[in-house]
Amino acid sequence: MARGSTPVASSLYALRQMLGLTPANGDAALTVHPIFVCIDCEAFEHAHHKITEIGVAVLDTRELDQRSAEAKQWIEKIKYGHFKPIEYGLLKNKNFVKGCPEAFNFGTSTWIKLADARRVLQNIFDDPTRLHEAADFDKPLSKTGRDVIFVGHNASSDTSFLKQVGFNVAVDGGTKATMDTQKLAGGTKKKSIALQRLLLSLDVDAYNLHNAGNDAAYTLQAMLLMALKDQSTPGSVAADLLKYSGKLSPAKHSPIVAPHVFAGTAMGCTIESAAENGSIATDMRTNIQRRAERQERKIVVRTVRNASEVPATTAMALQRPVTSHSSHIFFNDPGP
Repeated sequence: MARGSTPVASSLYALRQMLGLTPANGDAALTVHPIFVCIDCEAFEHAHHKITEIGVAVLDTRELDQRSAEAKQWIEKIKYGHFKPIEYGLLKNKNFVKGCPEAFNFGTSTWIKLADARRVLQNIFDDPTRLHEAADFDKPLSKTGRDVIFVGHNASSDTSFLKQVGFNVAVDGGTKATMDTQKLAGGTKKKSIALQRLLLSLDVDAYNLHNAGNDAAYTLQAMLLMALKDQSTPGSVAADLLKYSGKLSPAKHSPIVAPHVFAGTAMGCTIESAAENGSIATDMRTNIQRRAERQERKIVVRTVRNASEVPATTAMALQRPVTSHSSHIFFNDPGP
């Protein structure tokens, strides 16, 4: 929290007050007409200090009509952003989660220089309403003077990732408070609630998770949907989560490639040249990746151990690194 900021109990009641759904009942409201800024980061699975994606979703509560609090209408007011440091443009997660950095469902991805990331983030928090101008350094931005609420799913993880690019949410962001959708849904350190599970309980058919832009978008949508759901039927958020307590199917992916632009000092660069200048080796297969590949080859060998000979296609597969192909889809409107 920034100096002077007020800690917020991660309660749906406090959230409903912030959204104007519930009156303060005589108590002084924590904030009036705040702007919610949701951030999600993706880090390279073999080097967590390398932040490969920064996803942003912004909701200005002044644009909401509390007289007609319908999920679809409110979600349409959210603005989305997806920023990717060009130096890490060749890095892609595949061994522990299925990354899909090219599959931003909610608009255009923006390539930036790693050195520009802090400035972009500062612009976002100074004036979240001008999210789409945050990486345009030719347009000066000034602080709005409005209260900003930081939103995240397991928010402490993302604040730690943002520090890797030199941005401290509490100090630099000047946030009034933090809303953690993990805690809003009843999750704890010992018993976390995956974003995918939360979205299923809210009837959101999400695609291309583990893209930072999509995760930020779905997290802010989930926050809104939880508030509206709890307003309509108190206790229903926790009750519906219990219906999805079992093992989840793999997250859905469908092939799209989002349009992209280069901004800031990344303009005129190429991903390949930036990666080389950023001291990322051309061969980015680390020892951990090589061990994973060897393990997959052993699995293939065991499956054909009893055969008289290894099929030609299998033999060819054993000679090359194991790769995975991601897929993506357009935004699926969750509806009311």
